[in-house]
Amino acid sequence: MSEAQKFQHILDGIREDLTFVDNLYGKLHWILMNNPHLRNGFSYKKTALEIKEWTDDVFLDKIYEIDSKIHKFLIDVSLEKLYKNLSIHEIEKYIRDILQEKKGLGYGNTHMNLGKLDKAISNYRDSINTTMDHVRKIHYKTNWTNMKEINIEDYILPIKRHRYVTAREELGNAKQAIKDGKYEDVLNHLRPAIDLAIKERFGFKKVKMWQFLKDAFTCNFPLPAYTMLYDYFDEGSQRLHSGRINTPYECQKALDFVNGFIDRLELINISQEEIDNFKKKCKWVE
Repeated sequence: MSEAQKFQHILDGIREDLTFVDNLYGKLHWILMNNPHLRNGFSYKKTALEIKEWTDDVFLDKIYEIDSKIHKFLIDVSLEKLYKNLSIHEIEKYIRDILQEKKGLGYGNTHMNLGKLDKAISNYRDSINTTMDHVRKIHYKTNWTNMKEINIEDYILPIKRHRYVTAREELGNAKQAIKDGKYEDVLNHLRPAIDLAIKERFGFKKVKMWQFLKDAFTCNFPLPAYTMLYDYFDEGSQRLHSGRINTPYECQKALDFVNGFIDRLELINISQEEIDNFKKKCKWVE
């Protein structure tokens, strides 16, 4: 991979993260403006607390992750001075205004502040694109010298998150295995990462993954992916047992996929009742 390709790969990852933030915004908008539990006094307190925790642990945390990733990249290519052009202050302000609405979550100025938050996210994305265009221009002038020591694995994984901590620790182990050239160990960390994330998202204690994935597909139980997960658990296991190790490129793409899969678990809208009903149908989860 050339230095210009490495730069584009990192930039594409950042843009994908920003698109994911747009999707998180859509979910936040829905749970604030269309959530029946916010209109029901009996369940308001519990629902409001869950929304506030989700906004901190997922929405804001993703913003901090992106900002940290960009800051690290600019430091690594000796262009930290450009970081002054980026700011997440407006995003933080409107999120706090939404969460601290005096008339209650989902009431008062919530709709107006959601509009301002949407605009702040758009402005942040524009400032990132402008900054990275400037970085690209500088790299062409310097023949990409500062990109030569960059490892793209360092920009795939996020900082330690509040949610899916154990799953992300396994992702970190997979990343280190790639850097160490121990490609036979990568799937041995990625599969537990998937397993742990699914358990946390849906409250499962045990999952027999191959059978679970078949039932999830048949019953329309919402997952970000089915076939690719099945391949990692089935074909990946067969390859290891037969001594056929995944190539470095395959390991890189697998790490990228699993990281994105865990993120996208947060975009799934499913009630506890729907989860409980699925557990009654599927004997492969507890």
